[in-house]
Amino acid sequence: MNAASAGSAAQTIAALWRGPVFFVGLVGALAVWLGFPNDLINLPPLALLWPVALALLGMNAQTPSAALRAGWLLGLAGSTAALYWLALPVHNIGNLPWILALPCAVFIAACLSAANGVFSLAAYVLRERPPFCLAALLAFVWYLLEFFAAHLLGFPWLPLAGALAVCPVLVQGADILGAYALGGLWVFIALLCLFCRADKRCLALGLAGALAVLSYGTYRLNETPFLPNPTGPESFATLFVEGNIDQNQKWVPAFQRATVDAYLNLTNNALTACPEEKPLIVWPETALPFFFEKSLAHASRVRELARASGCPLLFGAPGAGQRGNGELLVFNRAFLLSPEGDTIGWYDKEHLVPFGEHLPAWLHFDFLQKLLQGVGVYEQGSSSAPLRHGALALGMLICYEGIFPWLADARVKDGANIFADISNDAWFGRTPAALQHLYLTALRAIEQNRWILRGTNTGISAVVDTRGRLTLRGEQFTAGALFARARLVAVQSPYHTFKPWIFPSALLLFCTLLVFGRSARVAHTF
Repeated sequence: MNAASAGSAAQTIAALWRGPVFFVGLVGALAVWLGFPNDLINLPPLALLWPVALALLGMNAQTPSAALRAGWLLGLAGSTAALYWLALPVHNIGNLPWILALPCAVFIAACLSAANGVFSLAAYVLRERPPFCLAALLAFVWYLLEFFAAHLLGFPWLPLAGALAVCPVLVQGADILGAYALGGLWVFIALLCLFCRADKRCLALGLAGALAVLSYGTYRLNETPFLPNPTGPESFATLFVEGNIDQNQKWVPAFQRATVDAYLNLTNNALTACPEEKPLIVWPETALPFFFEKSLAHASRVRELARASGCPLLFGAPGAGQRGNGELLVFNRAFLLSPEGDTIGWYDKEHLVPFGEHLPAWLHFDFLQKLLQGVGVYEQGSSSAPLRHGALALGMLICYEGIFPWLADARVKDGANIFADISNDAWFGRTPAALQHLYLTALRAIEQNRWILRGTNTGISAVVDTRGRLTLRGEQFTAGALFARARLVAVQSPYHTFKPWIFPSALLLFCTLLVFGRSARVAHTF
């Protein structure tokens, strides 16, 4: 295929699938909203229309700037609909009026949507390539954009695999490729099907690719049976306790005793009902809203719970430290107490939430200060070593650390045989945020071949097995305690082994296709 025929193929694709720009953009924006958990109905496979719409907008654009703008606007509409809940803490806790709080969510969506604009621009620039080559190049672009956006923006909340994770069969390939590269593979499959009008072989290849991914997913799910209550020497019991503490009251000193009482009572009642169990007790992120090590009034009561029950206790509370000059440092800390009530160890949150836990020194707006809730600015932790008790080696992930693949990878490198993610999504009320957060975190189980214990304040507490399936899912906004069982796993996933090579290999293949992908021999070597 020469350059002229390649151009003809691109024109055929554009002409046969051309529609009003607004309609294509609307379909793409709806695909983002409906593909991810939302308030109406969740249709995960629909998310595949998102990159398809972006590609069509780019290929049909008249100028590079038009392609960039169209992709960005599509992403802005879809991301704002999916992430509207970001405005809630700014309004409810920061006390900012809705007319000012809503633009905060739009601003974050606008930043995330930059990658959508670049993807459409890439479709415009590369549209003269043969169909198979174009699909492959755009798939690599998608992967590279998700990879760079996650590292540069620090808020990788809407990766394509995050939408598909609701259907575990669609994302089993993450144990080899990782979530971002798997998203690129699904983009490749979707675009091959789109380009079938220009080259009939593309449809066959796209369907074959989809069948291969689904067959692998089915195989992996069948290979690892679904076990809500695993047994054997590698299994253990755990008890999740949800206090359902109101975020606006949580940091008020007068409520500290009531908060401790709530967690002690819920835990004791559950243990009394099942006296034969000696579970790992899990309380959520900042369950104790005070400096645990410095509290004379309440720390002893918590330690006595561990001693009286004979159970290890994992919980979140602010931690204190000092610089060499005596300056106080504050950490978002997870403590592990032994059955004797002693502190075995702790983990300090490594990746802090911008504006919620960390605030740049030059930002001194009152509503941002209120979002810091009681303890002020947290410091970043530096140790990823697991918290150990007996056979347990807990790889700690606090709250939204669960959405970062490299943090989970570091925990496994340090010897974690299970992940513990303690979280607090009370900030976002009854919105899709908690469900989106849960499934983004579930991807780490598949990538690293580890079970996940997810304990939360207001839900959704869950246990996730190594295939990303929920063996336990708690309710939201209900104070209570849930018993569950999980399993320790020491075997590393292929992704954990191959991870250092995936990004450079993808970049090399992209550059190779970019340079040599115009020839028929390379473009159609299937």
